[in-house]
Amino acid sequence: MDVSALALWLYGRGRRTTRAAAIRLALQTEGGEFRSTTLREIFRRYHRVDVGMYSHGGCFVPHQFGPNTTIGRYSSIARTAFAATLNHPMDRKSMHGYFFNPNLGYADEEREYDPLRIGNDVWLGHNSIIQPGVSSIGDGAVIGAGAVVAKDVPPYAVVVGNPGRVVRLRFSPETIEKLLAEKWWDKEIDELDITAFTRPWQEAAVQSSGIREG
Repeated sequence: MDVSALALWLYGRGRRTTRAAAIRLALQTEGGEFRSTTLREIFRRYHRVDVGMYSHGGCFVPHQFGPNTTIGRYSSIARTAFAATLNHPMDRKSMHGYFFNPNLGYADEEREYDPLRIGNDVWLGHNSIIQPGVSSIGDGAVIGAGAVVAKDVPPYAVVVGNPGRVVRLRFSPETIEKLLAEKWWDKEIDELDITAFTRPWQEAAVQSSGIREG
């Protein structure tokens, strides 16, 4: 049994100690959170959270992101960031988990989780929350610390506050269009010109007013 298969088997045992051992094994043998393919398979298989290469942080904390969540590449996720993809059913006689969560032994059918796509190069800050019903956090977006997101976020938008609101864009609309077309995040890290990422982007023209929140 190779290391990847062993880690997947250990995690599947379901015990806290064996799951912790499986994650340690994957991290130690595959270059940590940035590069481990086994860690990604663990979360895809057992938590239904699909994490792209080089993304790291809270996306690898069990149950911090709900099932049916997809996270792009090169995203930075605070350990305390949280995204729910299922709400308690407010239209039923009771909202208690006994009546909608079959894992608790009473309900027969599992409710459908909402799909959530978190894009590439996204930054989710400390204690940020994405509520059920949000379907998309666009590529390059920033969700500030403590922000509570209740609606979709466009690419390269900066969102702060509760309720979360767009306060500006990271770049001009023209630059955003070019970056989205370029899709630099599809490349492996060794294929990128690192110098282009270590200084302020020369085309940046940050918008500070007149931004629609739709």
